[in-house]
Amino acid sequence: MMNARQMPLALAQENARMAVTGLAGCREMQKRLTEMGIFVGGEIEVVRGCGCGPLIVAIGKSRLALGQEMSRKIFVTPVIGG
Repeated sequence: MMNARQMPLALAQENARMAVTGLAGCREMQKRLTEMGIFVGGEIEVVRGCGCGPLIVAIGKSRLALGQEMSRKIFVTPVIGG
Protein backbone atom coordinates (compact mmCIF):
# COMPACT_ATOMS: atom_id res chain seq x y z
CA MET A 1 0.00 0.00 0.00
CA MET A 2 1.39 3.43 -0.99
CA ASN A 3 1.51 6.27 1.48
CA ALA A 4 2.06 9.96 0.79
CA ARG A 5 5.69 9.91 1.95
CA GLN A 6 6.69 6.84 -0.05
CA MET A 7 9.11 7.51 -2.92
CA PRO A 8 11.61 5.67 -5.07
CA LEU A 9 15.04 5.42 -3.44
CA ALA A 10 16.48 7.28 -6.44
CA LEU A 11 14.76 10.47 -5.19
CA ALA A 12 16.04 10.29 -1.60
CA GLN A 13 18.41 12.97 -0.35
CA GLU A 14 22.04 12.29 0.53
CA ASN A 15 22.65 11.26 4.13
CA ALA A 16 18.96 10.36 4.52
CA ARG A 17 18.07 7.26 6.49
CA MET A 18 15.21 5.46 4.76
CA ALA A 19 12.97 2.49 5.55
CA VAL A 20 12.26 0.12 2.68
CA THR A 21 8.51 -0.12 2.10
CA GLY A 22 8.31 -1.95 -1.19
CA LEU A 23 10.20 -3.61 -4.02
CA ALA A 24 9.04 -3.42 -7.62
CA GLY A 25 10.19 -5.32 -10.65
CA CYS A 26 10.10 -8.96 -11.57
CA ARG A 27 10.49 -11.77 -9.08
CA GLU A 28 14.17 -12.22 -10.03
CA MET A 29 14.88 -8.52 -9.38
CA GLN A 30 13.18 -8.68 -5.99
CA LYS A 31 15.14 -11.82 -5.13
CA ARG A 32 18.40 -10.13 -6.15
CA LEU A 33 17.63 -7.07 -4.02
CA THR A 34 16.80 -9.26 -1.03
CA GLU A 35 20.08 -11.16 -1.47
CA MET A 36 21.87 -7.80 -1.41
CA GLY A 37 20.27 -7.03 1.97
CA ILE A 38 17.51 -4.78 0.64
CA PHE A 39 14.14 -6.03 1.89
CA VAL A 40 10.82 -4.59 3.04
CA GLY A 41 11.20 -3.45 6.64
CA GLY A 42 14.96 -2.95 6.34
CA GLU A 43 16.77 0.39 6.52
CA ILE A 44 19.11 2.06 4.03
CA GLU A 45 21.24 5.17 4.37
CA VAL A 46 21.89 7.13 1.21
CA VAL A 47 25.61 7.90 1.21
CA ARG A 48 25.76 9.52 -2.20
CA GLY A 49 23.08 10.30 -4.72
CA CYS A 50 22.99 13.09 -7.23
CA GLY A 51 20.14 12.05 -9.50
CA CYS A 52 22.54 10.71 -12.13
CA GLY A 53 24.99 7.87 -12.00
CA PRO A 54 25.05 5.21 -9.34
CA LEU A 55 23.54 5.73 -5.91
CA ILE A 56 25.81 4.71 -3.03
CA VAL A 57 23.91 3.28 -0.07
CA ALA A 58 24.91 1.87 3.30
CA ILE A 59 23.21 -1.24 4.60
CA GLY A 60 24.62 -2.03 7.99
CA LYS A 61 28.39 -1.87 7.58
CA SER A 62 28.25 -2.61 3.84
CA ARG A 63 28.23 -0.12 0.99
CA LEU A 64 26.51 -0.82 -2.32
CA ALA A 65 26.38 1.02 -5.61
CA LEU A 66 22.95 0.84 -7.21
CA GLY A 67 22.17 1.95 -10.74
CA GLN A 68 19.43 4.51 -11.28
CA GLU A 69 17.13 1.89 -12.83
CA MET A 70 17.44 -0.44 -9.84
CA SER A 71 17.11 2.38 -7.30
CA ARG A 72 13.78 3.37 -8.89
CA LYS A 73 12.41 -0.09 -8.05
CA ILE A 74 13.05 0.32 -4.31
CA PHE A 75 10.34 2.27 -2.47
CA VAL A 76 11.21 3.98 0.79
CA THR A 77 9.99 6.42 3.41
CA PRO A 78 12.17 8.62 5.63
CA VAL A 79 13.01 7.20 9.04
CA ILE A 80 11.77 9.57 11.71
CA GLY A 81 14.73 10.75 13.77
CA GLY A 82 17.11 9.16 11.25
